[in-house]
Amino acid sequence: MRRVLGLGAAATAAAVAHFLNERIVEARATRIERLRACGHLDQICRTPSGDLATQSSFDRPIVVTGLLDDWPAREWTFDSLRKRIGQALVDTGSSTGGVPFYLVAANAQRGRSGTADLALYVFDSDFSADSGKSCLLEDVDRLPTLTRGSVCEAGAAAEHDDRPVWRWLLAGPEGSGTLIHQDPWGYTSWNALFVGDKRWILFPPSVPRETLHPPRTDLIGRAAACLGLHLPRGACEFMDEVLPALRGQGLGEVDLVQRPGEVIAFPAGWWHAVVNLDATLAWTESFGRTRDLASITHALRRGGLGDFANVVQDEATATSVVQDLPLERK
Repeated sequence: MRRVLGLGAAATAAAVAHFLNERIVEARATRIERLRACGHLDQICRTPSGDLATQSSFDRPIVVTGLLDDWPAREWTFDSLRKRIGQALVDTGSSTGGVPFYLVAANAQRGRSGTADLALYVFDSDFSADSGKSCLLEDVDRLPTLTRGSVCEAGAAAEHDDRPVWRWLLAGPEGSGTLIHQDPWGYTSWNALFVGDKRWILFPPSVPRETLHPPRTDLIGRAAACLGLHLPRGACEFMDEVLPALRGQGLGEVDLVQRPGEVIAFPAGWWHAVVNLDATLAWTESFGRTRDLASITHALRRGGLGDFANVVQDEATATSVVQDLPLERK
């Protein structure tokens, strides 16, 4: 009798867990569709690849078309990468180390919306010879019209041992994303998209952190607050719960959907959150613009990279990257 009761309780618990999981899956899928259908999207005109003036000097986010037409990476798919790097370990932020890319690909290609494991979102920067992923470097190219005069590419700075990570392979399932943040080191960034759609929301550096990270009012958020902790919202939650209240306040936000073949670039300090509306493959790089040299070297020194900051400053001066800009040396 006890065994029968035990089996009955286990079956009931399994049924409840299945029911709750189904509700979570449905809610996630509904939220993605709501983000996809938002009427505030695409507040930005596309910049053609031939517009060199805009690409070399931009003060707000831009989306450039045509830059990737000749890139072999434009032909990437999850299947094609699984064949090439399926056994290679990729970084998903797990404390237990990397996971094989074939697991990431299988997760991203789950047929039913909302069922993927959102934790398997790749931000991988290891393209060394023994990583199993160095072949990917043959498929991507530089974007000189965007990065011309990068202070981190001058002379010895380009190959310096202390140079922070500056390029990543991105691969994520539908619904994954990155919460609202600013890129480090005073860097400007670009993101090239090959597969799927990405929803972006960006805010100027002048918007206070507190405005973009209001306290969470759900049970978990209140419990964390009692412990003196602040739990940030994920990208989906931010766009669905916080963003509507920020509209109309004159904050200067840019809201858009990036399509395959497009490159988005944004200046240093711009806040941004990203949601993958589909399973996506992308490549992103960060670089240092001449006009940001002082803030870059300051950030590097604060981060304990004083030697690299000095090399960046010296190389920038020696190669005439800097013109009439005040330099700091410590």
